[in-house]
Amino acid sequence: MTAISRLKRGFTRMDFGKLSTGMKIALISGVVLIINLFLPWYRVDFGIGSVSANAFDAGFLAWFGSLLAIGGAVVLLLKALGTTEVNAGPLKTEQLAFLLGAAGVVLVLLRLITETNSMYLGLFLGILASAGVAYGSFMEMKSHGMDLDDFKSLGGNDE
Repeated sequence: MTAISRLKRGFTRMDFGKLSTGMKIALISGVVLIINLFLPWYRVDFGIGSVSANAFDAGFLAWFGSLLAIGGAVVLLLKALGTTEVNAGPLKTEQLAFLLGAAGVVLVLLRLITETNSMYLGLFLGILASAGVAYGSFMEMKSHGMDLDDFKSLGGNDE
């Protein structure tokens, strides 16, 4: 069975009403982030016209931070579809999604800090949607009995 056919089967079996609140928040935020990549993040108005820059034009921190957070939402989507559970070493799916979402928030916030001239809607929406992925993933972690203390044991220094 190909990956495409597994995804199709997963979408047909998936009942969005049965998803947890955290999963819904993360997935909706991921969709918003995909759309937001193409919205104006910076804009300069010259009176007779304006020039804008989307996430790809706004620099590495903007587009890479957004893609990291989108990756967190995709990891949760794959688990929700039942096609695969994505683990990275000792990290569970929810933990990986949270880390990707949190890294996305940090990078997009760095974009805000490093360039404050001519900010526009996309930048703020990028911060909110990345935070939505991180928050939804965190809620999903909590619903599976995990919290931030579970990350401490990943270093291997359990004494």
